[in-house]
Amino acid sequence: MNSSKRILKIVGLSVSGILALIILIIIGLFVATQGSYSVPATVANDPTLPRVTIDGVTFHAETYGDRHKPTVVVIHGGPGGDYGYLLNLHALEDNYYVVFYDQRGAGLSPRVPAAELTLQSSVDDLQRIVTHYGQGKPVRLIGHSWGAMLAAAYVGQHPDSVTQVVLAEPGAMDNAGLARFNARQAESSRSAAYYRLLIPTIFESLRLNGPDNAAQMDYIFGKMSANFVNTAASGYRCADESVTAVQPDVPVPPSRFGTTAYQALFGGETDLSPIAANAGSYQGNVLFIASECNSFLGVDFQREQMGYFPQAKLAIIANAGHEMFSENPVESLTAVREFFGQ
Repeated sequence: MNSSKRILKIVGLSVSGILALIILIIIGLFVATQGSYSVPATVANDPTLPRVTIDGVTFHAETYGDRHKPTVVVIHGGPGGDYGYLLNLHALEDNYYVVFYDQRGAGLSPRVPAAELTLQSSVDDLQRIVTHYGQGKPVRLIGHSWGAMLAAAYVGQHPDSVTQVVLAEPGAMDNAGLARFNARQAESSRSAAYYRLLIPTIFESLRLNGPDNAAQMDYIFGKMSANFVNTAASGYRCADESVTAVQPDVPVPPSRFGTTAYQALFGGETDLSPIAANAGSYQGNVLFIASECNSFLGVDFQREQMGYFPQAKLAIIANAGHEMFSENPVESLTAVREFFGQ
């Protein structure tokens, strides 16, 4: 009997000790993450942001160049990202009317319910942008990462609306490719380094005060997503730390991630098979761009994906990782200009 009491006492003390340690850790993290944290407001709450409303759908958007010149629509990655990191492409404004927009539920566009966010709704939104800014004429598209996937889906459905398309390291064009991508992300989430960043980030998010109900999750997912892409270990970047982003010479809007958009568009119910199935409908010229440093979505993977299109060529950007338009904008822009000049 005494032995049982001693065991119960030891167990009780152990549990109390563990609880006390957890409380101390929580208090320590709360103290250590003191500071000011924020995410920017979307166009729904910031009237100073440029925007466009088409068919009742509002997007954060801006343009560069003469609207009478041929239109180029730039499509950002994510899903859930924003166009700020692609603004070096504004340099095309000397010959083109360049359109940037944040996709529905992403960047600084208004947050919407997950039910509104599908591959098809994204294609339909791109059709709105193309129709509005193209003024009835075919346009050129430049898509990066998820944006390249979206561009590929779009030209498969609207082949006559696009004269040329640039696909910069699309992540996948079928369900097998999506599973491959999600497996890589899941692998990264099993590391100690992942949780060393995630846990403080959650505590930082608790100090946010608005600007909307999506702010906390956008903050967490935005920081974790940036960490995944911006480390050489993920295979997306150059191991050479001297390869860094070149900031655009135009104002860059504040960055914000769209968590609901990411979860809805890359969730378990996502079906990417229409991209590969319809790609052959586009008979125009396609330029795939791959970066020298990306060992995951780079040269070899893009050579495989080129087979979906009847007329595709590949440009390889040296000294750059996945974000080649910011890490080596000169060579990336040259590749795009030469392709468009064909």
